[in-house]
Amino acid sequence: MISKPVFDKAKAFLCWDTFSDLNIQFIELQQAVAYFFPPSRDRNTIVVFHRQGNPDFTKPLFLLFHEAGHYLQFQEWTSSGRETHFWKLIDTPEGAIKATFEEESWTWGRDLLEDFIRKNELDESVLKLYDDYAAECVNSYR
Repeated sequence: MISKPVFDKAKAFLCWDTFSDLNIQFIELQQAVAYFFPPSRDRNTIVVFHRQGNPDFTKPLFLLFHEAGHYLQFQEWTSSGRETHFWKLIDTPEGAIKATFEEESWTWGRDLLEDFIRKNELDESVLKLYDDYAAECVNSYR
């Protein structure tokens, strides 16, 4: 079980220690919500929605690192002239190509999660849970 303080440390790790141009917002939900982000040239944003009163932040933590994987994908694909292809795959609802795209994001997110675990001396058994959840999510696109 991942606690809220560990979830908050992950935000600090990604925003302050790892990426200087990343905003992360956690939004606790009790009811439906909508959010607008104006375009920005120098900042990227990840939003993680989670249930109010949730004692276990394992899945929100995994989703945070998965989205950080998409951030890395975007950086890589943009620098190699494939930004248009990135957006096309983000908008693709399912299929083998979408599953491969998502799997890459989960893999890059896992690398970041490993760094976070080492830096914060957390139990590495979390990685197995991450891998299982990632596989479940990737399979939902097939």
